[in-house]
Amino acid sequence: MTSRDRWQAARLDVLAYCRRMQAEHLVRFTAGNISMRVPGVPDAFAVTPTSLAYDTLAPGDIVIAGVDGSILDGTHDPTTEMPLHSLVYQRRTNVNAIVHTHSPAAMTMAALGWTLPPILTGFVAAAGGAVLTAPYARPGSADLADATATALADRGACFLEHHGLLAVGASLARAYDAAATTEGAAEVYLRGRAFGEVPELPAGEVEWLAEVWRAQWRPGAEGHAGH
Repeated sequence: MTSRDRWQAARLDVLAYCRRMQAEHLVRFTAGNISMRVPGVPDAFAVTPTSLAYDTLAPGDIVIAGVDGSILDGTHDPTTEMPLHSLVYQRRTNVNAIVHTHSPAAMTMAALGWTLPPILTGFVAAAGGAVLTAPYARPGSADLADATATALADRGACFLEHHGLLAVGASLARAYDAAATTEGAAEVYLRGRAFGEVPELPAGEVEWLAEVWRAQWRPGAEGHAGH
């Protein structure tokens, strides 16, 4: 398989998840972005373009970029969050995909600066535990990658203060699962707070469930870096 064949396969995967992200109301119009490393070419990734609505995208609209921030192929400019994507890939070689959403419950948590506690089993298995809010950094800046470093440590997702949600994974499916499941859990949490404190899972159960999330990063696991 040539490099261009691999680029095309990655473009098709990114496009499929763009359409799913829009259909599941995790974004509207041109908000948010998705990227994934090109399988077999770990120093390159496919990323969504800037200012194009998801329902108008074609495979050729997806940009191929280098982890150093260079543009390798494409007819459009990449997302304005390009520095965030490239720096995460540079710093975390085990991350193979990034999903950034502007979904309602996640944006509410981000605006309030709240932490989403470990309240649901599926949520912990998808995200690795409580999801924190990273401190504010200007969208489109390299500082945004720095701001997420602590909040994303040993987690699959974090809220971006006054912005939205960022999820990472060993595969695009894993990153998307973290983003979508966190949105669902955040909605439950916000609704639950209308009735008082929302009970958390016992610490031992959280740790046991988090192992399901950690398993994706192990050599030989589906989506592990290098596969």
